Amino acid sequence: MEQQHAKKNIAALSSVLWSAVLSLLKLVVGIATGSLGILSEALHSTLDLMAALGTLFAVRLAAKPADEDHPYGHGKVENLTALAETLLLLGTAIWVIREAVSRLLSDDPAALQVDISLWAFLVIIVSLVVDINRSAMLRRIARETNSAALEADAAHFSSDIWSSAAVLVGITGAALSSQVTPNSPLHWLLIRADVFSSLIVACIILHICKVLGSAAINNLMDKTDSALYSRLSSLMQQNMPAYPLRGLRVRAVGNTSYIEMVVGMPRELHIDSAHEIADAIEHLIENSLPGAETLVHIQPEDLSPDSPDLLIRQIALAHRLAVHSLRLLEADQGLLVFTDMELPSGAKLGAWSVPIQAFRSEVKRHLNAADVFVHIEPAMRTLPEFSSPIPENWESSVRRAMNDLHAPSPTSIRLFSKGSRRVCFVSIPADPAISVESSHEQLTLLSEKLSAALPSLARMVVVYD
Repeated sequence: MEQQHAKKNIAALSSVLWSAVLSLLKLVVGIATGSLGILSEALHSTLDLMAALGTLFAVRLAAKPADEDHPYGHGKVENLTALAETLLLLGTAIWVIREAVSRLLSDDPAALQVDISLWAFLVIIVSLVVDINRSAMLRRIARETNSAALEADAAHFSSDIWSSAAVLVGITGAALSSQVTPNSPLHWLLIRADVFSSLIVACIILHICKVLGSAAINNLMDKTDSALYSRLSSLMQQNMPAYPLRGLRVRAVGNTSYIEMVVGMPRELHIDSAHEIADAIEHLIENSLPGAETLVHIQPEDLSPDSPDLLIRQIALAHRLAVHSLRLLEADQGLLVFTDMELPSGAKLGAWSVPIQAFRSEVKRHLNAADVFVHIEPAMRTLPEFSSPIPENWESSVRRAMNDLHAPSPTSIRLFSKGSRRVCFVSIPADPAISVESSHEQLTLLSEKLSAALPSLARMVVVYD
């Protein structure tokens, strides 16, 4: 952060120095030649100097940390400075237009007279070279530091490039006017070329005023950044689908984004769990948008299922049943639902026939299904027994077997036993981008291969860390 502030200060100070030099040169040459184009450029550069001084002040003030009076920091001062620069430029454009119209309507031939010298061409060419370089430098640093004030300065000096080019064309036309036949159409155009170039400068300034003014006002009014809004909404949908986004507000203060989110969570969650989930959401936003400050408000609610799968599981839980391996088939006869249902080990089917039939009826009614088929299986399975003792180097054997299988390096290996029953859990890093189906296939295949490689150690189960 300090490095960014240093870059912004150096860029702003450089802008001040060059604006001072160019303003003085253009003012001297403009007065000496009487060129309205150069005078308008001199006034433009003088206001740029004032704007650059304002930018330097704004950049330094914006770097101050947040305090009790300004809990969101001081970054908005850059937008205020950009708005002030816009108003100064607007005043410049109005003065230039009034002066240009006055000269064009004047009956005095001297009003259009311009005394062009080598100095006039030299100062405009130097101005062009300087503006091209410093506008590129300012725009690059503005993007790196997300500085509205430097972006405004860069836009000003980009406009200076075009306005200086217009003035160069204007004074060239004025210089050539003495070489053509007086009172000819070409002479009429060339003698007024300097005034026309000043009008072009004014039009360029007005366009810059519109762009910068709109950006500054939108930021000061905390207008929503639609692109960032969509980005955050998609981020939550892709990475936190279990917790729907109910509200989102984003405001930018300088180069910091402040994000307020309302997230729906099941009302049954313990407050500690909800807090942990909120922290995870804040970390997710921080990783995607470095430097952002996120506040998550938790809204307890009865989350309605948004898919047949979740609806079926919710109905099962209501009847104290557990289901897995759900499959849905759109047959000619209608929707068919297949599921495996777990019942307590040792339970009698007759004791569970009523909730099973109630489960089937509710699923058929809610999904308008043609039929629901249930495969019953015991909820608990007994771990296998192993007669051989646990080898002393069992952990290194597991790591060696994982390496032979070209599997990811385990993050942890834990062996649990009770009598002759043993189970070994091998944790590997999870790939957030992998699908649920692919992860299940990967873990199942690894568990089977690891069990085959170490048949006498324990039941091998590979899980994600």
